[in-house]
Amino acid sequence: MSNWLTKARRAAAQMLHPGSAPLWATSLRGTKFNYRRAVGDCLDASVVTAPVQFLQRSLPEARLALRKRQRGGKVSELPDHDMLALIQSPNPFYGDIALWFGTVLSYAIDGNAYWIKVRNGAGRPAELWWVPWWMMEPVAPQQGDEFLSHYIYRPGGGIPPQRIAPEDVVHFRHGINPHNLRKGLSPIDGVIRDIYADLESANFIASLLRNMGVPGVVISPKGGAMPSAEDVEATKTWFKQAFGGDNRGGPLVMGAPTDVVPYGFNPQQMNMSEARDVAEERVCACLGVPAAVVGFGAGLQSTKVGATMKELRQLAWHNGILPMGRALADELKRSLLPDFGDPAGLELYWDTDEVLALAEDEDKQEERAGKALQRGAITVYEYRQETGRDADESHKIFLRPINLLEVGEGQSQAPRADPLRAAPLLAAPEAGKGLPLGQKEDGHEGHDHGRANGRRATPEQMKRGRAYALMLQRQEKGLQEAFENRLTPFFARLGKAAKAAALPLLGGLDPAAKAHKSTVEQILADVMEMLAIPEWQAELTQAYGAHYLEVAAASQDAAEQASLGTSLPDPVARAIVASGGRRAGLVDLDAQTEKAIYEALAEGRAQGEGVAALAQRIEAFTEGGPWTTPEIRARIIARTETKFAQNISTIERAAAAGVAELMIFDGRLGPGRSAEEHIARNGTIVTVEEATALAVAEHPNGTLSFAPHFGE
Repeated sequence: MSNWLTKARRAAAQMLHPGSAPLWATSLRGTKFNYRRAVGDCLDASVVTAPVQFLQRSLPEARLALRKRQRGGKVSELPDHDMLALIQSPNPFYGDIALWFGTVLSYAIDGNAYWIKVRNGAGRPAELWWVPWWMMEPVAPQQGDEFLSHYIYRPGGGIPPQRIAPEDVVHFRHGINPHNLRKGLSPIDGVIRDIYADLESANFIASLLRNMGVPGVVISPKGGAMPSAEDVEATKTWFKQAFGGDNRGGPLVMGAPTDVVPYGFNPQQMNMSEARDVAEERVCACLGVPAAVVGFGAGLQSTKVGATMKELRQLAWHNGILPMGRALADELKRSLLPDFGDPAGLELYWDTDEVLALAEDEDKQEERAGKALQRGAITVYEYRQETGRDADESHKIFLRPINLLEVGEGQSQAPRADPLRAAPLLAAPEAGKGLPLGQKEDGHEGHDHGRANGRRATPEQMKRGRAYALMLQRQEKGLQEAFENRLTPFFARLGKAAKAAALPLLGGLDPAAKAHKSTVEQILADVMEMLAIPEWQAELTQAYGAHYLEVAAASQDAAEQASLGTSLPDPVARAIVASGGRRAGLVDLDAQTEKAIYEALAEGRAQGEGVAALAQRIEAFTEGGPWTTPEIRARIIARTETKFAQNISTIERAAAAGVAELMIFDGRLGPGRSAEEHIARNGTIVTVEEATALAVAEHPNGTLSFAPHFGE
């Protein structure tokens, strides 16, 4: 052993000198009276034994279990392990429940519980015996070169003290006692005076009830007469016989002038419940058990926390029983489990599945399992088993929401959706802020004419494709308005949130002074942090996904007419929703919001605006983003995304149906709506991959559409 380790252990071993007085023998701070000695072992103190018995009764409800963790995260239970079998039948005279009762008693009162191992001829533990705490004492050698050399066991009854090796003792410690590092600290050590007060209150009341405390009445002759001792005794005897027992309440007639005065305590004067409530509350608090679950009046009277009895019982388990159980299991793993082989990879724990206090209501269990089933976290088989229903192999399936995309581990998205990553940001040009919808700076509408060459469809194919595109076109307006109505309040809320975040920070800016860039940037950084843009982005992504799914569902009739199927397959729906989620990511809320707030601060400061005006400007700029108002912003996005969602829906449906090519239709369809430059590529046949790339490259407010091409 290295020199420094030897010195460290010797120093720890010498922290308590042999012969030092035990903690229970010392008096408390602020008093010379030895309350610890007066209280004793607390076995006759109901304020202690009641919560301790609750712990004793509760812990065996859980089942001590052992499991082994293997590679790959697999866990296997070991219900037949030899150590568990020994604890269940520790010796020929009592079982595991009695063993745990004694252990909990020692642990809760003294902070130290002891088991002695009795080994067989092979050196393996064959019996376990609980030993009261006053019979065992850990000992260090006089020279102090070891932390612990042995235990002294004093069984009494004329049997001399026994020396027991540490490896033959399981010593459960409640933490570490700073006055003796070899022992645990009693959980109730800090409430000794309260325990003493409760004992004395009980003794006082019992004495009063036993003796009436003082005479019930005082009978004295009037006029200064002095009766003889014989007369006094005779009167006392007569009064007891005449008015005691069943004669209580009878009339009293005295033969001479006499004073009869009631004397003593009435029940109200004997009421010491408030003083005793303090002891009940504090002892239970030290043991981690709410007073109400024990049955103490202090707990039953307290309703201020608003907890039900079931919640209080659960609190007792989480604050008192389970922490104690984990400490006991930890010591067993250290002191007993190695006697039965290598403990590596083994985990000792308390199985609480059958603990009624921790069991869920059937409704809550059903609700929890139902949510897990809807999220696709468990199979129908697992759900039915958990809710007590019959289950067979046919139920071993997941119900996954269609708005989720299956992605392999290490992949960022589905392989076929890669072209979407090249999509341009949905942001208007700086100079185009406030331009009419669909109008670009050069005065032309925002259409990308793309390719106008390649194979072209026949007139009959064009007729069928045109009918399909017209059906989708008729749905656009309603779908656009629905999405616009979702987006407008979203951006308005974002603006109000930016205003609320900035308002308390703007007071540091002096409207009369020129803007200091560092100050503005600091306010900008603080506002952006308070806004928590990722949460807003997540909400926008969810709205996009819902809209894309709505567009896909609305195109079902057109899909049936075009022979693309009579339903929306889950993989197709997931791919469409995922496309919407990725498109939402192209609306760079973080950069757009930061730029809007910075411009609002810069322009407002340049005009010398005060706090209120600056905050109002921040709200307006944040709402509009790259556009002037939230309405325009929402309208452009709604139009662009609805058309893109229709195109992606067509492409995904066609690919799922085995259709490899699509026809292009550009420009608004219908009488008087087509323009020469828009219809130049109508009927051009493209592959699914080419169609996806064209859809991604389409400008905002584009008119590009696709229809399936089935060949000759």
